[in-house]
Amino acid sequence: MFEEYYILMLLLTFGGGFLIYLVISVMVKSPGRALQSKFAGIGVLKGKTKEDIIAAVGPPNGISSAPNGGQVLQWMATGYHIVLLFDSNGICQGITHEFAS
Repeated sequence: MFEEYYILMLLLTFGGGFLIYLVISVMVKSPGRALQSKFAGIGVLKGKTKEDIIAAVGPPNGISSAPNGGQVLQWMATGYHIVLLFDSNGICQGITHEFAS
């Protein structure tokens, strides 16, 4: 009897722990998934203006200088990171880095 109870409690503990892990994983990564979805909604980024992209996804988390008067803008949220290169006229030249977990 004790062994059956022990096995049942062990299974419930592992099952509950796994369920908690799944819930936390989804909750933690949801901001990144939302940001990734916004970028996906824009479609092709190359050729879009900086202002159009910011209007669609929100302000970047970081802005750096690039050669020839360009800029590198990056957006980050838990589980997603994207970096875009813009020329001196504010036109997107493409994605330089993208990570999603």
